[in-house]
Amino acid sequence: MITPILIYFLKVNLALAFLYICYRLLFRDDTFFRLRRGVLLSIYLIAFLYPLPDLSGWLSTQTSVAGIVGYYSGLLPKETVLAASDEIAASDWKETGLRVLQAIWLAGAGLLLFRCLAELSAVFRLHAKCRKITLNDTEVCILPEAEASYSFFGWIFISSDPQQRERLDDILIHEQTHVRQWHSVDMMAGEIVCMVCWINPFAWWLKKEISINHEFIADEQVMLAGFDKKEYQYHLIGVKHPNTAITSLYNNFSVLPLKKRITMLNKKRTNNARKVKYLALVPMAAGLLLLNNIDAMARVLNEKVAEVIQQPASLAATTVFEMETADPLPPDKDKIHETCDIMPEFPGGQSALLQFLAKSIKYPVKAQQQGKQGKVTVTFIVEKDGSITNAKVIQALYPSLDEEALRVVNSMPKWTPGKMKDGKVVRVQYTVPLTYRLQ
Repeated sequence: MITPILIYFLKVNLALAFLYICYRLLFRDDTFFRLRRGVLLSIYLIAFLYPLPDLSGWLSTQTSVAGIVGYYSGLLPKETVLAASDEIAASDWKETGLRVLQAIWLAGAGLLLFRCLAELSAVFRLHAKCRKITLNDTEVCILPEAEASYSFFGWIFISSDPQQRERLDDILIHEQTHVRQWHSVDMMAGEIVCMVCWINPFAWWLKKEISINHEFIADEQVMLAGFDKKEYQYHLIGVKHPNTAITSLYNNFSVLPLKKRITMLNKKRTNNARKVKYLALVPMAAGLLLLNNIDAMARVLNEKVAEVIQQPASLAATTVFEMETADPLPPDKDKIHETCDIMPEFPGGQSALLQFLAKSIKYPVKAQQQGKQGKVTVTFIVEKDGSITNAKVIQALYPSLDEEALRVVNSMPKWTPGKMKDGKVVRVQYTVPLTYRLQ
C-alpha cells in the first residue's frame, strides 16, 4: 500500500528535480548572486511545502478543474482486482517491498546523520584547541596544519600555510562575507535535505549549486573591496586544495571548481532588466500547488470507482459507484461537452443514483461460474432532454458483464440535463467505471 508519507516523499523529490532543472535553464549563468541564493533556498521551501495545502474544496467548485481531474484520474494506474488469496499474497509482497525500501532509506539517512555529527564534532573540537588571534578586529583561529582556510557560522579558520598567511587580507574579506551573510545556514539546510533525500541526485546537485554560489558572492565582495582581479585569481590558483571533496558543512576559501569561479569573476555583469525573470518562480510554485491538489483529487476519485462485489449466496450483491468525466466522443451534429457550468443530475441526486444501480445491476451467473471479474467502463451522453444515449463499452471485460453494464446504463431514467452559465442546455458525456469482483 502506498502511504501518504511515501506519496509526500515522492512529490518532494520530483519537485526538487523539476525546480533544479528550471534553475539550471533560467538562472545559473546570471551574475545576480544574491537573487540566485534566494531562488536556491526557495526551491527547498517550495518542494517541502507545496504538497501540504489542501485546495480541493475551492478547486471542486471550478468547472474547468473538474474536467482536468477527470482526465488526469484516467491516466493514473488503476488498482488490479485480485481474488482473495492472490490479493493477500500481493499485499504481503508490497508490504515487504516497502519495508525493505524503508530500511535502505533509513540506513542511508542514518549514515549521513552520523557523518554530519562527526563533522560538527570535529569543527567544535578544532575551534576549542586551535590558537586564536585578532586580525582587523576579527577573531580568527589558526589551523594547526596547512589546511585551506574556511568558515563555519561565526568562526573563521585561517591556514597556517606561509603562502596563505602572506595574502590574509583577501582571505579574511572572503570568509567575513560567509560569516556576515550566514552562509552556513544554507549549508546546514542543504545537508539536512541531502540526509532526507539522499537517494535523489538532484538534492546533492542543489547543495553543490548553493556552495559554489556562496563562493561567487564572497569573490564578488573581495573585488568590491578593491583587490586586483588578476592577482586574486593567481592567489586562488596557488592555494593548496584539500584532497577530499567539499561536501562538509563549512564554506572553504579554496572550494572547487576554480574554473567556474575564475570564469564568473571575468564574466560581464548581467543586465538588470533580466532580473524580471526571477518572478518566474511564482508561477512555478503555483503550478506545483495546483498540480498537487489535482493529483490528490484524482486519487480520491480513483478510490471511489464503481465496484460490483458478489457476496455469499445469502447476501445481495452491492454496488459502490462514482461518476467521472471522460474523454470526448467524436463530434456529432451538436457539440458534446466534457464539463459544463451546471452538471447533469440523476433524479433525486447522487444517493438516488447509487440506490438505483444497487437494485438494478446483477452479476451474471455464467460469469460467476467462470470466475470472471475485473473492470467494465461504459461511456454515455446525457442529452438535452435528459435521456441517455450512445452508451458504449470502452473497456470490455467479458460479454455477459459488458452487456449487463450497458443494460443498466440504458435503463436509467431521464436526468436533469446540463446547462451553461447563460442557461443554454447542452449535451454532456460521462463514463462509468464498474468493477466486478468475486468474494
